[in-house]
Amino acid sequence: MNYIPFYCLLGFAIIVTALFLIWRDPKKPALNSLLKGISSFAFMVLALVCAFMNDTLTLPVLFILIGLTSSIFGDLFLAGKDFKGPNEDGALFAGFGSFCITQLMYLLGLIFLYGFTWWAFLIGGVLTLGLILSEKMLKLNFDKFRIIVAIYSILLMTVLGQGVMSLVLNGYTLAGLLFMLGVIFFALSDLILSFIYFRKDTKDIVYTFNLLTYYIGQILIASAIMFI
Repeated sequence: MNYIPFYCLLGFAIIVTALFLIWRDPKKPALNSLLKGISSFAFMVLALVCAFMNDTLTLPVLFILIGLTSSIFGDLFLAGKDFKGPNEDGALFAGFGSFCITQLMYLLGLIFLYGFTWWAFLIGGVLTLGLILSEKMLKLNFDKFRIIVAIYSILLMTVLGQGVMSLVLNGYTLAGLLFMLGVIFFALSDLILSFIYFRKDTKDIVYTFNLLTYYIGQILIASAIMFI
C-alpha cells in the first residue's frame, strides 16, 4: 500500500494544528474559532482518507467517523462559549452533549472491533467517582453542569478503560495502540478543560495545553483507522 497520501495528510494536520496554537489570540475569539474549525477539518479529512485508502468502511470505522464528526460540532459549540454572551451556558451544555455522542461512538467502535468487557465500565465508574469526589480538592465548581459532567466522564473514562483492556485482552495491534494513546490524550485534554471552565483565574498557557493534547488525541484516533 502507498502510504504517501496518509503521511502527507498527517503532516498537514500537524502543521495546521501547530499554526493554530501559534496564532491563537485570547482577544480574538472569531479568529480562534476559524483556526479551530480548520484544525478540526484537517483531522476529519485525515480520518476519511484513511478509511478510503484502507478500504475499511466497516461498522466500527463508521462509528469512529461519526464520533469525530460529532466532536467537530462540539468544538464549534465550545468556541461559541468564548464569545461570552447570554447563551454561554447553552453553548457549554451543547458542547458537552456533542462530546458525549463522540465518546459513545468511540466506545461502540471499540466494542465492535475488540469485543465487550465489563472491566471498561468498572474503570470508567471508578475514575469518574474519583473526579467527582475530588471536585473541592481540585478547587473546581461544576455547579449546574455536575450531572452532564458526570455523564460525560463516565463515557470518556469507559472508552479509556475499553481501549486499555482491548490491548490487554486481545494483544497488541497498531490500530489499538494508536486509539488507546489518542483516548489518553483526549482524557488529559478534558481534565485540563475542567480547570478552564470550572476553576477561576486560569492562565492562558492552560488553554494551549488543552488544545495541544486534544488535537494530538484526535489525530491519533483518526490515524488508527489507517491500520484497522
